[in-house]
Formats: sequence, C-alpha cells, structure tokens
Amino acid sequence: MKNAAKLLAAALLAAALPAGAQAQSDTYYAGVVQHPATNIPPTQVVARYLLPTVPGGINDFSGIASLDGVNVTLLSDHGFIVTGRLVRGYGQQIEGFQMQQRVPLLSEEGTILSGSLHDSEGLALDRSGRIYVSFEQHNRVLRYARLGARAEALGEHADFSRMRAGRGMEALAVAHDGTIYAIPERPARATYGFPSYRLQNGEWTGSFRLPQDGTFLPVGADFGPDGLLYVLEREQGTRGFRSQVRRFGIRGRGISEPQVIMRSEYGQFDNLEGLSVFRDWSGRIRLLMVSDDDRAAGRRSEIVDVVVNR
Repeated sequence: MKNAAKLLAAALLAAALPAGAQAQSDTYYAGVVQHPATNIPPTQVVARYLLPTVPGGINDFSGIASLDGVNVTLLSDHGFIVTGRLVRGYGQQIEGFQMQQRVPLLSEEGTILSGSLHDSEGLALDRSGRIYVSFEQHNRVLRYARLGARAEALGEHADFSRMRAGRGMEALAVAHDGTIYAIPERPARATYGFPSYRLQNGEWTGSFRLPQDGTFLPVGADFGPDGLLYVLEREQGTRGFRSQVRRFGIRGRGISEPQVIMRSEYGQFDNLEGLSVFRDWSGRIRLLMVSDDDRAAGRRSEIVDVVVNR
C-alpha cells in the first residue's frame, strides 16, 4: 500500500502544470455552419482552434465543460482531466490555451484508473463544482468532489450492464435542479430512439427517449443557460464526420420536439464529441465543442466555438 501511495502521489505531482503555462496554437478557421440541403439558419463559427498537445501526448478529448467560455475542463478518453483557460482576443477569437493541471482519474479506492476501466467519455460539472464522468467500456458514472479526489460510486441502472462495450454511456449532463442525465451512444436493446437515464435521490431510473435522426448518434450533451438540453450528435461516412446539435425541452420524463440548431458538412470538422453551452458577455448563447483525435495520424484535436442564432 505504501508503494502504491507513493506512485499515486508522484503521478499527481507530475500531472500538475505550472500555473499560467501557455501553449501556443492558431485559430485557423472562421465562417458559418450550414448544410445546403436544409433550411437551418447559418450558425456563426466564432473560432476553430487547434489545441496544442498536452504533456503526456494527451489530445484525445471526449468531453468539455465551461461556464463562461474561458475557464475550461477537458476530459481525455484515457482517464485524464485537463484544466485551463482559453485566451480570447478581438471579437472573442480564441488566441491561446493556458494549461493549468493534468490529473488522472482515480477509482473509488484511490488508485489511478487504467486499462478498460479508464475509457471516460462524458463530462459534466454541477453548481457545487463536483465533477461527473461517464464511462463506455464498464458502463457507469462516477462523481469526484474535486480534481484529484477519489471517485464516488453512484450506483447503476439494470440496463448499464447490457450496453455494448465501447458504445455505452457517452453523453452526460446536469440539469439546473441537480438531476444527472446520461445518454448511451447505443441503446441496451432494440427500441425506438435512444433511452436516457436520470439520477435522482441516489437512484437511477429511465427517463426520456431521445428521438433518432437518421444515422446520427449522441456523443455529448449539456443543459444551456436557457434550461434547455443541447445534444451533440455525430455521423460518420466515407467523407469523414458530420456533426449536428439539437435542442430539447425536458419536463420529467417528457421531451419536446427537437430543434436542429447546427449541422456541419462531412469533413468540415473532426470527430466532435464534447459539448458545453454558455452565455457570452454579449448575452448570446454559444456552443463550445471539442474533438477527439483518437491518437491517430492526420486527426485533429480542436475546439469549435459557435454562436446560436435562434
């Protein structure tokens, strides 16, 4: 146990980066997102920013959380959390990323997650600053009281063990009343749409069914400052990835008709997997999305920042 504690302490110490250490990259795209086959109003892309490689070769980001579009928490799908600040300049363009910490996720026993146990996909923060992470190999949701703390188990729904490994708990969001919602990338069994699960009073129950749109699959979610649920969905084809964001009203186990507010072209962005919704200092609702480079050559880890026009 003493050796394990020493190894853990060393890992946490090595993971912390000097405050204010800034990695440089370029904002390399601005424009609009609009699929020509739809009547979706163009969505303004404020910035498309290529993230620098985090020490340790971490660029496989599957989750993002930010309350203000400046202070961000990023989740690697190999069991790490990275915190930092987006440096914004004229027109709120992203001009840099100041890394602050890189910390491994821990188990309930306080050991570093490894192997198939560290396949972390969904990220959400509640109003108390607690961190929620969903996993899609061993399907579960863990809570962390703070960065670097040991995990707290939150129990399971009976469906969790039936989900396909690698296609399970993908999207995670915390509603304004503190209810936790989790949406799998693939349902546990053949059904209409995608079932969701909610954690209330320490118990997981079934919730709304997310209506399916073609071959799009849910990969990220967040409740916006307007109280609506925003869901990031991904479709993969021979020409690359295509992404869309739909918006819903949630009441109990009910869900409203979807409103598509963004849809990209195939290959316009990389593999967008994480979504955070915030209101900027001009009062506009913004979508902050991050892509997973899957540690593959030719792939990008990027942040895409867009303004919601309606």
